Amino acid sequence: MEPSLLTSIIGIIAFTTIMYLGFKYANGKWKVSESKKSDYLNWSNTHGKTIKKGIIIISIIYGISMIIQISNMI
Repeated sequence: MEPSLLTSIIGIIAFTTIMYLGFKYANGKWKVSESKKSDYLNWSNTHGKTIKKGIIIISIIYGISMIIQISNMI
């Protein structure tokens, strides 16, 4: 079963949305309640940079694979 262009585009949109939300959370821009704000900021300062690098690397790999997949369909 070959992938279609529509499923590839839906996959790209879903992946982009998930990565955007993850990047926003790791960047410290997420809205959290005041009681958990200090824990969240400590987490984002400790682990946020590593998570952001991982998200960028995964996004690049995924983007290249999607470009290859779409170019093979055309």
